Formats: sequence, C-alpha cells, structure tokens
Amino acid sequence: MDPELRRLYLQDLEEIEEELREFGPSTDLLLEKAEILDFLGEQDRALQVLREALSTEPDNPDLWNNLGVVYKNMGEYEEAFEALMKSQRLEPNRPVTLKNIGDVLFFMYRDDEARLWYERALRSDHNDPWALTGKAQILVTKHQYESGLELFDRALAIDPEYAWAYGGQGMALLGLNRYEEAIDSFDNAIELDPEWDHPHCGKGDALHRLGRLKEAEAEYRTALRLDELDPLKWQDLGNVLLDMSRYRDSLRAFRRAAHIDHTLVRAHSGMAHALDMLGRSQEALAEYEIALSFDDQDPSIWNNRAVLLAEGMKNFDEALVSYQKALALDPEYHLARFNLAQLLAKMDRPERAREELRRVEQILAEQGSEAIPELREEDLEWIRTSLHKPVDR
Repeated sequence: MDPELRRLYLQDLEEIEEELREFGPSTDLLLEKAEILDFLGEQDRALQVLREALSTEPDNPDLWNNLGVVYKNMGEYEEAFEALMKSQRLEPNRPVTLKNIGDVLFFMYRDDEARLWYERALRSDHNDPWALTGKAQILVTKHQYESGLELFDRALAIDPEYAWAYGGQGMALLGLNRYEEAIDSFDNAIELDPEWDHPHCGKGDALHRLGRLKEAEAEYRTALRLDELDPLKWQDLGNVLLDMSRYRDSLRAFRRAAHIDHTLVRAHSGMAHALDMLGRSQEALAEYEIALSFDDQDPSIWNNRAVLLAEGMKNFDEALVSYQKALALDPEYHLARFNLAQLLAKMDRPERAREELRRVEQILAEQGSEAIPELREEDLEWIRTSLHKPVDR
C-alpha cells in the first residue's frame, strides 16, 4: 500500500476511535472502522468489529454484506457466501450484495451461478462496470474472448480508471493472441493498482509468448514480491526459466510451487523436465510418476515421460508404452506421434515408423508446420528422408 494512503487510513481510524470513545458505538462508525481495517489488511480485527455490531443489530444487511466482503478478502469463500446470502435474504436484490455474491461464486469456480448474480445486478443498472467486468471475466474463463472483450470495453468506457477491467481486458486479448495489446492493458492495470499481482502475471505470460524471456522473468518476480505464496506464480516463473535453459533456477522455482501445493501437477512435470535436462534421469522419472499419480489423463506428461525413457534412459519398451498412452488419450497429439515414429525407427521397426510418419506428413500437408510447432528443420528433413528411402526386408 502507498505509504501516504496508509497514513491517511490510520489517521481516519484514529479519528473514528476518538468518536467512538466520545459518543459510543454506532453502526455507521463501526462499518467505517471495519472497512478501514480491511483495507489495511487487518481482517481479523475487522471481523471482530463487525461481529460486535451484529450482536446489537443482527438484521442489518449492511453488516452482513461487509462481513462477507471481509471473508472474501481473506479467501474464506464459504463463510463469505453464507454472510452475503444472509444480507440478500434481509434485503433482496441490493446491487452491491448481488455483485459480491457473484465475486465469491467466481472465486469458488461456480462460474455459471456467478454469471446469474452479475446479470441480476445488471438488471438494476445495465452499465454497472463492476457487474460488466464480473460477467466478462466468466466469459473469458469459458474462452469466449471476443464477447468478454466487448464487455470489458463497455466497462472501461464508463469507468476509464477501473483496474480490474483493464486486467480482464488483458486476459481476453491474451486469449485472442493479441499479445502487444494485452501488455498495454496490463500496464494500465498496473499503473492504476501497483500492488495488484494479477496484471504482472498476465503481462509475464504475454511476454513469455512473445519470447521476451528476461522481461517475463522480471514480471513474475514482481508478482511474487506481492504474493510469494502463490504456487502458480512460481510454476509460471519455472516455465520461463526452463525456456531460458536455466535449469537449476527453474528447478528451484518448480520446487517452491510444489512445496506450497504438492498436488500441482505442472510443478512436478516441470521439475521432471528440468531434472532431465540436468542429466538426473532417475529423479526426473520419479517426478513424472508423481505428476501422473495426480493426473494420469494428461497426454503431454505421458509424452514427456516417454522422451525421458527413450532418450535419457534408453528404455525403449517402456517409452513405447508411454507414447501409446499419450496417443490413446489424444489421437490428435501430433508431436507424440512424431516422437513415436522416431522411437520405432530406433527399435528397428521401419514399417511401423513409416506408418506413423505418413500420418504426420499428412497433418503437415493439411495444416502446415504450425500443426507441430516444436519440429525443427532437421526433423522435417528426417521425415522426408525416412519416407523416401527403401525399407530393408
């Protein structure tokens, strides 16, 4: 928080305390005190103040609404939902409560329900930037990027200084592969709310996709300074470092992600990749096994495990099983099919290798090289050479 803003909040808090001592408790003063404490990050004290007020006014919808907001800011979404629904029952369809309920349901990944509450708020005011942004955010999570972008643009036309809308606009543009524009949106969000970590992550993602890896690393590290306990930030930083061939650094980032959330599949598979590149094959295989224990339906993990087994450990039979598992899960996983063809060639199964390569060649002819962007020119040349040389019988 900006030091001057914090000083002003503390000054306001001191004045409220003085009024409470002089005139005794009042709901308005207690609501204001709790709100300031929440802004200052002192949620436990804010809850105590609101519960004190509720002990004398248990049917006050403002108190229940604000109690829900504090719980929301603490990440206690079940308690937040319960408090907000109490406010809704006491005074139905107040726009602020409807929007807060939408926020909480969104954070609980109950997107369809959240959308309904935002739409109820929009019936009261179809130009409410908060409700427009909330609904747009849900559209983006459902990959309806154009529709989401339209709503973000509407929200920003009404409130050009709404940081949340700029952050959402950036995510929509990211989904549309409009990376430079996304960076501009995230920069606007950062300028309006420098302590919000989300736009730094979004900007880092856009920079990563543009190949501007040093800048991407800087954004993720800034986000981590704002919230170092978010495992996804460590995981995304690990992916950037992996692409920079900084394998030891990436390993440390993935380890931190897995330490915070041991069930994070991509942290374990990322560790496995880094360990593989460091020549630590047995440790890498162990991490792939952990990743698969949490999600054995991800074909990319089976593919990467197979690459390790084939290239790093020369265990061709087990690698073959792993590639087959990847393709059973996703028959359109063309990189796995190419890798399988290479393995079959090494196993002296040229006819099977050619069969798989013909399918790869057909895909490349129909969709172009972007169908398998990981292939290098030497890989494409190997495909051409392998398909046109005679098979020994």
